[in-house]
Formats: sequence, C-alpha cells, structure tokens
Amino acid sequence: MGVPYRAVTTLAVLVALAAVFLSSKPPATSDSSFSPIPGRNGTVLFFINTEYGLSNVHLATASGLLEKYPCTEIHVASFPRTASKLRKLSTLARRKSPATRNIYFHELPGPEYSKAFSARLGTHGNFVHHLMHPPGMKGLGTITSQVQAAISPWEAEDHIKLFDKAENIIQDVDPSVVVLDTTLRPAIQAAWKSNRTHAYISPNALVDAFAGDQPYWGFLWKYSRMGSDFPFPVPWRKIPENIIVTAGFIYSVLIRNDFQSTKKQLEAHGIQDPARSSRLNRPWIAQYLPGASIPLDFIPPNVTCTGPIVLDEVPAIEQDAELTAWLSRAPTVLINLGSLFTYKEEHAKTMALAIASILAETNVQVIWKMKKEGAYSDADVFLPVQKYIEKGRLKISEWLGANPVSLLGTGHIIASIHHGGANCYNEAIAAGVPQVIIPMWFDLYNYAQLAEEIGVGVYATRGTAPNWTAEDLRRSFLKVVDGGQDSLRMRNKAKELGELAQKEPGRLTAAREIARLARSECV
Repeated sequence: MGVPYRAVTTLAVLVALAAVFLSSKPPATSDSSFSPIPGRNGTVLFFINTEYGLSNVHLATASGLLEKYPCTEIHVASFPRTASKLRKLSTLARRKSPATRNIYFHELPGPEYSKAFSARLGTHGNFVHHLMHPPGMKGLGTITSQVQAAISPWEAEDHIKLFDKAENIIQDVDPSVVVLDTTLRPAIQAAWKSNRTHAYISPNALVDAFAGDQPYWGFLWKYSRMGSDFPFPVPWRKIPENIIVTAGFIYSVLIRNDFQSTKKQLEAHGIQDPARSSRLNRPWIAQYLPGASIPLDFIPPNVTCTGPIVLDEVPAIEQDAELTAWLSRAPTVLINLGSLFTYKEEHAKTMALAIASILAETNVQVIWKMKKEGAYSDADVFLPVQKYIEKGRLKISEWLGANPVSLLGTGHIIASIHHGGANCYNEAIAAGVPQVIIPMWFDLYNYAQLAEEIGVGVYATRGTAPNWTAEDLRRSFLKVVDGGQDSLRMRNKAKELGELAQKEPGRLTAAREIARLARSECV
C-alpha cells in the first residue's frame, strides 16, 4: 500500500521548513570580513539579565575574572537588582585578594526580562504556570505560541530604549570584548551595530544552540528538540514526532509573525529582526562536560566547552549558621523548584504527601523551599507533615537562608530535587549530588531525561508531566535516597562527575577565555 498523500505532503512541509532553518544560518566562512573596533585592552563589558537562571553563568565568569585576572577591568550592564549581586562578588573576591578591583555597574532602563515576558503573554504577574505544557507533540501548541516572546519579550518602545542605552554604554566603556546574554536581544543588536568583538555565554545545553550544525541533518532524527523528553539518540519510533516538534519550533522562530508591529518599529529604528540570531564565528562559551552532557558529533571551533559554570559563594555557615547546624543532624533532601515557581494548593498538597512518605520510610530530613500562589490554609496543606515539622525533620521556608550552591557544598545534601533548570542541573553535577527532576516546560524535560539517562538522577513525572502525583514523587524520591542499589549507583556516578567538574571549575575556564579575548595583560 502506498504512502498516504497527506503523509507525503506533511513530510515535504517539514523538509522545506528544515531547509529554511539551515539556509538561515550563514556559513562559517562568511564571517571572514568582520573587522571589529579593538577597544581598550583588558576591558570587559557584560550585558546580562537579572534573573538568576539567565545571569548566574555570567556572574560566575565575572567572579573568575576577579579571582584570576585582577588587572582586567570589568563592567556589567544590567537592571537595578543586579547591583547588589555585584557588590557581593567584589566583597567575596577581596577576601581572597585585597587588591581586587570593583566591578563597574551600568543600569539598564525598562522592565526586566521576566516582567516583559509576562506582559507579552498577557499574564502581568506570575507567568510560570502559563508556561507549563506536556512534553513533545502534546505541548507543541504552547511552545510555538511562546518562543518568539521568549526570544525577545520587550515591546518596541522598551526595546529601543534598551538598544540605545546599550549602544551608549559600549561607546563610553570602549571594551575590548562585549560578553552577551543570549536572551538580552537589544544588547546583542547593539554589539552587532557597534562592530565590537563579542562573545556569548549561555547556561543552556550546547545541543540547543548547535543541533542544526550536526551532520546528516541530525537535528531532525538524532537530537531531541527542546521541550521533548526523548532519549539520546532519539529512538526510531519517536523520530516522526521529533521531526514534527522540530518543524513547529522552526516555524515559530523563523516564520510565525506574532509581533509584526514591534518588528516594523524596530526596523524603522535601524534594529535587525529580534527573532533572528547571528552566531557566525563569534566565541560561544557553554557548560558542556563529557559524561554529563548530550554528546555532539560536531562542536564548532568557535565554541569553548567548560564544566558547570557555578558561582563561588560564601560558605553556608556564614550565610545561615543555624540552618547549617541543622543540616549536619542527618542526611538532607533539598527541594527547590526554582526562583520563579510558586505552589498552587494542589501542588503543595501533593508535595506534602510525598514528603510525608519519605520521612516515614527513611531517616532523612527535608528542607522545602515553598512559596505559595494565592491564599489557602497552611493547616490543611501541611497536615500530613505537621508531626515532622514539630520534630524538626522538615523545614519549610519561602526563601532559603543560604543559597543552593552553598547548601550543596556543605556535603550534607544527599539529593537535590528541582525543576530541571540548567543552573540547578549543573550546580548538582558540580557538587556531585544526585538529582530528582520535576520538569514542567521547555528544556526542563531535556534535563530530566539527561539526568536519568546518565545515571545521576530520576525523571520524577514521566507520563504525567507537567502534572504530579504523590505516588510518582514518593517513588522517585525513594529511589534516590533509600540506600538501595539504584541509590548507591546514582550517588557514585554523581560523585564521579562532581570530581571531574571540580578539576577545573567552569567559571575559571570561561574567565580565561574572556580574559584572552579582552587582551588582558594578566593572562
């Protein structure tokens, strides 16, 4: 029996979309004419967002520059909340070297990325629950409707203000290299227009940026598209679905015109289409650790691979001595679903039931970062775990007294339960701590699959995501902490990768590359 006409037509459309995707990228040789303005030797200018998930790799790299390349002059352009983070970096660096310079801060105007993104989605508040979608083709509608907003969320007026401010900062600082956040589009475009040497640092998986560079059209059949949870390489039975998801992603990036009015206003101001990116031969720094990352057949020569790029933080005992003392009482499970996630009542009840189960069946203790969404009764939600709160085996807090990196560094955390963000995944890898991942959107699914595939964790909600059940969570938590064979294997594998990551911390590798690009005299 012949192939149905509809299937042939669908395949032709997918191939055409793939061709558009491939042809949209300039060949590597097309960058040979780029002759940037040299700028002042040893001067680095970072443009970064303020959200932790987007900016931590840049802040970690800046801390590496302060520590190892003290003669480098560092400037950071960001939104107001970033200023206090930079002061902390400088203070910590001066503890190691009193002669450490300050970081120069330049304030950017307009709404932060998350606020602009929320407004684009029409939520004007907490937008996280609007991102949630099931993995693969079932979530394709949500993915395609949000990709362009994620790439460039600012309205035209705010985008232009950011672009103009970034151009002015570049002219005033005169850096030898501009370091860019891939999600801060106005600054990227300003760096292009200013004809400056620039480099990208991305927290995301290298495969997300360079799947299209893999041989034999591997991005269609070998590598799972962001938002899917297929194994690597993609199983034969999943290839058709992967092609459809990939085609939808390409369509949403290159063809779909969600913000045509904004694009026209930007073009009138001389700004390139914000939905397009030009990597060319520009330096690209990514968290790629053999054994902990999806292996690529081809890594472009402009890419610098590092291990996890993790902030060097103040020890937990200096941030919260009481909490650190409590951690030392018993093996501890850290539950932290990211800085943006808030618990609706049903999520909180489900998590509380799962926690009650593992506390009843093991000798561990739990610290649960739990910020509520909306008003509901604590008494009802926390009833299953109330006796453990009273016994001191469970701590529940809206904010952690010490940051997650420092908590993981105490050696008392035996499992990191998180949402699958790139930073959470890499922080756990660097600390050698097993993981339980509860993914709910975009690349969180890829990290959940990866953690399980390489043997350092469990994908907790396979088959139910983005929804949870108490039994799914209980079973996944126990698999990591019950001391059984699976638990021991994950613990040993996590420890092995942690030791590999610590041989040369990623922040220092990234700092060395930026110092080289900046022509710093202390390289």
